[in-house]
Amino acid sequence: MEVTETEESALKDKTNRQLRSKELLDELIDKAKLNKDDLEPSVQHIYLSNSLTANEEYKLLELDDDGLNYLLEGNSLIIRGSETENAVCCTKNATFSFKVAEISNPLLITSNLSLSGKCDLEASNSEVLFLTNSYFLMAKEKPKLQKIKNLLELNLYSGRAYEQNNAQKYTIEHFLDCIQASEEEIYQYLNYIQAFQIDGFWRLLDFRYLNQIMDNILKLIEEKCWLFDKIPAKDIYQELDSIYEISVLNQVVLYYFTRNEDDPNFYSIRKEKIVHFYADSILRATIKMRFTEFQMILEKSLPSNLGIEFNLCLIQDLCYVEEPYIYYLNVLDMPDDLEKRFKYLFEKRKKWCLEELRAFVQDLCSNNASEISNALTKYCRSYTQNGTKYFTSRV
Repeated sequence: MEVTETEESALKDKTNRQLRSKELLDELIDKAKLNKDDLEPSVQHIYLSNSLTANEEYKLLELDDDGLNYLLEGNSLIIRGSETENAVCCTKNATFSFKVAEISNPLLITSNLSLSGKCDLEASNSEVLFLTNSYFLMAKEKPKLQKIKNLLELNLYSGRAYEQNNAQKYTIEHFLDCIQASEEEIYQYLNYIQAFQIDGFWRLLDFRYLNQIMDNILKLIEEKCWLFDKIPAKDIYQELDSIYEISVLNQVVLYYFTRNEDDPNFYSIRKEKIVHFYADSILRATIKMRFTEFQMILEKSLPSNLGIEFNLCLIQDLCYVEEPYIYYLNVLDMPDDLEKRFKYLFEKRKKWCLEELRAFVQDLCSNNASEISNALTKYCRSYTQNGTKYFTSRV
């Protein structure tokens, strides 16, 4: 097929590049034996730019609608990771893997290519600025946050008298620089491990120091005969400020008490948290003890008339029971990678029942039943013995 393009049959666009006239396009369509009704009403000429760049100058990122809207609202994506880590991409409240996808056919990136059905009924030029065989993909993933706890444990807080001037301390800015997670996820984790903000730095209290504070608060409540659902926090600060900093006392209250909705000047004790705290205190000191002895010591440690009946489900993320013993196993000390978590658990014990495993992996599964079920299917085998379902390692 031969079509002669004359000077009269060619028009020019704003960039002085030639455009084929409508008559010439009609001739091309006829000679190609195409039906004009089957074609789009416009023609776009694609040509390579005289200054075509290497693909290192631009990077492509594929986003879903939520990600695109997030950016269009004026927000930013932040890439985090050191030279030895795989990069992740973070929004304000979520973490995404950040990987390269390679394709065999090059992608052409143009300046003004019109989408189908959205262009004028005339011919136009579209300039190819650069071409590439790769683009970036984002997929939501669980952030790796245990590094925060490991760093904070290097300098536990035991009171101002025991502070060391040259000890490393961390602010939220430090964590944003070295932790591969979003800001909101970092704050959530700090709350999860019960970190304290002291003089602008995030700290973990030495457990013995925290135990001492809790004992004094509960002793004060008993001495003053305060009701467990009507505790005046200001009075606690006034009575104990000569021993402890008010900022520390305030954060202890926030972790172990709940502000009353009908009267914000008073707080209610969080009974389950108190049971959990004293169980932790007893078990971490012994690691292993007879279950009946543990129950007896715990009962004596708790405030009288607390009004809560002990149930093992209250502390299942702290321990496991193999009669006649109870063993200390704190979920906060376990790996924050799901595969490594299961490996760690099955090294401790060959088989687990569903309730036990759920307590030890739910923090990595967003406390979601479906995610927990998928994780058990992926990493475990199951069998039933005497009516109880057990799980063993799939490896």
